[in-house]
Amino acid sequence: MAELKDLTNHESVLDQIKQYHNLISLEADQLQDLKSRIKELDNGNYEQELSVINSAQAKLYQAVKDLETD
Repeated sequence: MAELKDLTNHESVLDQIKQYHNLISLEADQLQDLKSRIKELDNGNYEQELSVINSAQAKLYQAVKDLETD
């Protein structure tokens, strides 16, 4: 988890945003790994679960995009 640091100036705020950007990006990537593992299962239909993961992943990637400060 990104640790909240003392916000003392513009640079520290941008650094904190970057940390959250990286954290959210990592979580979205982990959902991609989860989807891959679910697709390997051969004991049921997981379309609903994959749909929920896709939705969450899209929102996380949108958050990453929104947090881009460059």
